[in-house]
Amino acid sequence: MSAYTVAERRWWQVSGAWLGIGTSPGSLLIGALITRRHGGAVPLLAILFAYALMFAILWFQGLLGLQPPHGDGRTLTQVTPIYFGPGMQRIVGGVIALGMIGWSGFNMALGGAALGRLLGLPLWLAALGIALPVLILSLRGIRSWNRLAALATLSVLLLAGLLVSRLAARTTPISLDLGNPLFLISDVAVLVGYVSVFSVRAPDFTCGLRRRQDLFLLINLLVLPVLLLMLAGASIYRGTGEADLVALLASHRALGIGNLLLFLSILAPTFTTLYSGAPGLRAALNIPERSGMVLITTIAYMLALLRFDLWLGSWLALLAAMLPPLIVPLAVESSRRRHGKAPYGIPAWTWAPGSLVAVLLTLWGQPVAPLVGLLVAMIITVAWSLAAGASGTRARRQIRKKISGK
Repeated sequence: MSAYTVAERRWWQVSGAWLGIGTSPGSLLIGALITRRHGGAVPLLAILFAYALMFAILWFQGLLGLQPPHGDGRTLTQVTPIYFGPGMQRIVGGVIALGMIGWSGFNMALGGAALGRLLGLPLWLAALGIALPVLILSLRGIRSWNRLAALATLSVLLLAGLLVSRLAARTTPISLDLGNPLFLISDVAVLVGYVSVFSVRAPDFTCGLRRRQDLFLLINLLVLPVLLLMLAGASIYRGTGEADLVALLASHRALGIGNLLLFLSILAPTFTTLYSGAPGLRAALNIPERSGMVLITTIAYMLALLRFDLWLGSWLALLAAMLPPLIVPLAVESSRRRHGKAPYGIPAWTWAPGSLVAVLLTLWGQPVAPLVGLLVAMIITVAWSLAAGASGTRARRQIRKKISGK
C-alpha cells in the first residue's frame, strides 16, 4: 500500500497544535474538579495512570500519520477510506463533529463569561462577540492563526502563573494516598476525555513525520502541560475553594487582567473547532463546510448561554466513554498491516458495542464506564483480528493448492 507523497516534517513544525491543546485553560478547571472530588489533593497514582493511558491512545493513533514503515503517512481524512467503509467514515466524521461542537461551546462559554465580566456585558452579548467574528473570519478563509495560537498559549501560562502566585495553597497538590478507587478511575476518565477528540485527529498533526522520537516529543508536549496545569488548578482550588475561574477572577479585583487572559486563551481553539468540525459534518451528513461552520457556531453559541464550561467534568467523562474504543481496532489493524498481514476493513461492531456500553454506564453514573468500554472493544477487536487472520491463512492455503494442482 503506497503512501501519499508529503514533505517531511519535524516535531517543531507541528508543535503548536500539540502545545495549544496541552495549555488550554480547561486543564486548570480539571485540576479543580479532581481536587474537589477528593476533598484534598490529587492522588499520584491517578496522575501516573492518566499519563500512561493518554500517552497510549495518542501514540497508537499518531503512528497512523508517520511515514512508512512506522505508519501510513496520511492524514485522518486520507486514512479513513483505507480502514473503513463508507458507513464507518460517516460515523467517524459525526463523532469528530460532535466533539468539536462541544469544545466550541466550552470555549465560547468560558471566553464569553470572561469577556462579560471584563466589560460588564451580559453573557448573550459577550458570547456573540466571540461567535460572530470567529465565524466571519472562518468563512472568509482565514486558515493560519499561528500567532493567535502562540498568544493563547502565552495567555494561559501567564494566567496560571498569576493565580498560583496569588491564590494557590502553599502545600503540595499531590497525595500519595490511593483514596477512593472509583474517584481515581473518574480522574483518569476526565483526563483521557480531555485528549480524546484530539487523539482521533492525531494523524493530521503527525503526517509527514518520519521518526517515532518526534511523536514521543509531541505527545509529551501535550500531556505534560495538561498534567502540570491540572496540578496548578488543584493548588488554586485548595487555596480558594472555587472551581469557576471566571467567578474566582471576578471576586479578586486585583486579578481583573485574568479575565482578559482567559478571553484571549480561547480564541485560537475556537477557530480550530470550526475547521476540524466542519469536515466532520460534511463526512457525516454531506453538509457543505461553510454551512457546517454556521451550524457548529449556532449550536456552540446556545451551549455558551448555558455556561457549558461548568459542565466540563460530565462532558469529558462522556468523551472518554465514546471515543477511545474507536482507537482500539485502528491500532490493531494498522499494526497487522505494518507486519505484512492482509488488510481488512474495520467493521463498526469492533468498537461500537464498547462505546455504547461505556456511554450508557456513564449516563448511569458509573465511574468505571470508560475502562469497561475499552475492555469490551479490546476483547471484540482481538477476536475479530484472530478470525480475520485465520480466514486469510485459509485463503492463502487454497491459492497454493490451486497453484500446485496446476
